[in-house]
Amino acid sequence: MPVLDADTIRSMLPHRHPFLMLDRVVSLEPGRRGVAIKNVSISDPCFAGHFPGRAIYPGVLLVECVAQLAAVVYVSGVLARHGWTPGQPVAPEAAQSVGYLAAIRSLKFLRPVQPGDQVQFEVEIGGRFGSLLEVRAMATVGPEAVLRGQIVVSELTGDDGGREWHGADDAGPLR
Repeated sequence: MPVLDADTIRSMLPHRHPFLMLDRVVSLEPGRRGVAIKNVSISDPCFAGHFPGRAIYPGVLLVECVAQLAAVVYVSGVLARHGWTPGQPVAPEAAQSVGYLAAIRSLKFLRPVQPGDQVQFEVEIGGRFGSLLEVRAMATVGPEAVLRGQIVVSELTGDDGGREWHGADDAGPLR
């Protein structure tokens, strides 16, 4: 069961503090599925205003955690096709292959996440539709499900250095 620490995750994603969300990847099948944890702390910047007197981790940040784990799974698959295995260094340009969140499908929030919770995220890359990838996701705190559903992420494609994006309802590239 490979493990990716925060430094390796950081090398695989273009995100930086305070938007680098995942603390550790605890299980990884490159290009297929992954499991990661996020330790929710009252010192997370979002709690400055969400909500005073009743701190709840924002649902949109749970979605971002799912998207970041999907990106790690995707990038690990790209790297694995070039001989990389978990535990090896990741080239800085690897983060350039991360696409974008294109759609949120049937995603449900099942219970609030609060400071002190350790959220475990699990994603599995499903069907491919052109440059779009379906991602099934679930998040739990202990035995309780807190999020379940699907998102769609895009791959970066094109002749402009890979920075062209095709969205879920795309009639053409967005730049």
